[in-house]
Amino acid sequence: MPHSRRRRLIAYSAIGLFVLIDAVLVTSALTSTSVDAATDASSTPAATASVFPTPSASPSPTLAATPTPTPTFAPAVSPMPASRLLSAVSATAAWRATTGACPATAASPELSTDSGATWVPSNATAPTGVTALQNIFAQSESVAEFVGLADEDCAPQFVKTFVGGENYSSYPDELDVAWYIDPADRATVHGPDGLATAPCDAVVTVAPGLGDADSAAVLCADGRLFSTTDAAATWSQPVTVAGMVTLTATTTGYLAVATTSSTTPTDCIGVDLVALTADLVPTVTGCYPTEQTPAALAGNVAVAAADDTLWLWIGDATLRSTDSGRTWL
Repeated sequence: MPHSRRRRLIAYSAIGLFVLIDAVLVTSALTSTSVDAATDASSTPAATASVFPTPSASPSPTLAATPTPTPTFAPAVSPMPASRLLSAVSATAAWRATTGACPATAASPELSTDSGATWVPSNATAPTGVTALQNIFAQSESVAEFVGLADEDCAPQFVKTFVGGENYSSYPDELDVAWYIDPADRATVHGPDGLATAPCDAVVTVAPGLGDADSAAVLCADGRLFSTTDAAATWSQPVTVAGMVTLTATTTGYLAVATTSSTTPTDCIGVDLVALTADLVPTVTGCYPTEQTPAALAGNVAVAAADDTLWLWIGDATLRSTDSGRTWL
């Protein structure tokens, strides 16, 4: 092979080798750039928000659990206007009556002289026109006074019997000094000095004090209890006995009935007898067990006291206790 041809072959081979090496280097560089770019792309967060937000590293605040209310002395029950009235005059004699709307509810007082074993009904509506009795103030087996509502206009009316219910007469002048609540306006109380503003929006029961014409206590529809010693000119601070459904006066203060149930912290499932001083300091003295619910008892229980004997009218029974409600006869 001539010398010049060999030199051309060597030159061509060198050029080819150079081109091949350059191609390899270019390819390697492009591959490296692609890998780096892919790596950078995978490690960079997306610019758009995800459908499900990423939870925060710190825990989110949560609402505190609502505490369970602590049961009170008795279940909540709203006092209702009385449908039963009871007034005792001794350990063996008492007057009672049922009441309701005026003028549909006739005044039919009943008298017992045998400790509640039997009751003799009478008719006060026929001779006087009184209906819907609001209270009873019994003085003896023969004498009892009542405030009711007249059958013509349902205005308050005062009637009285001197003969054990055999006859009744109206005494309008006696109404002027009587304690009563007019169902047409329970935001006022009538006492010895006339009408006065009640200590609450709706009074359901008034209990005139015994031995003091200017004293009385009232039970309100919101469960609060107030007393007065100046004929309703001023009122005491309120006292609440949970579950209270009725109230009456005693020689030492007042007597209340409060409902209880199996859901309350008490040994009595039924009603508690609660003695209150003249200053409305309460003390539970006894119990009467019953399966009736507090709602069923509201307005449907009556209590009275005379000669150290408690009378309780509840359900179909009229009972007596000589030990403040611990045992019943």
